[in-house]
Amino acid sequence: MSNIKQFLLAIYISLVLTCEDRVVARSATMRDIIGPKISEWQVMVVNGLATSETLFIHCKSKEDDLGEHNLRLGDRFSWNFGENMLHSTLFWCYLSKDDGHMNVEVFWDDVILFHRCGWKKCVWTAKTDGLYLWNFANGEDLLLEKWEAGW
Repeated sequence: MSNIKQFLLAIYISLVLTCEDRVVARSATMRDIIGPKISEWQVMVVNGLATSETLFIHCKSKEDDLGEHNLRLGDRFSWNFGENMLHSTLFWCYLSKDDGHMNVEVFWDDVILFHRCGWKKCVWTAKTDGLYLWNFANGEDLLLEKWEAGW
């Protein structure tokens, strides 16, 4: 084995062992130990519909189903998680209202998304015309997804 390969293997093993203490202390699963979490995030979905419509949401990742939720006007649903070391963390949601629905990614590994989320919290607001992401960088909502007609 070349010196470079040995060096890279030693760095990888030390990273895993260094992060393992932190992860194990939180009663981690085996997948957490193999791919330790490197940064903490929060995603929030808010019902900001102009009418008193109920917003239905169902959010998931590859590993976690966060369940189905009905949000009244002003209600919010949020969750916290750690991005994994492989930078492959992905959450998506199905949202529906009286006359529209959408499937949308609400967290993925992307430096532009991270910048807009202030490097810690992604706030999505469902409004009459679509789903907005609060841009912490410039203090405004960005329309990122429009409703599809029907259910």
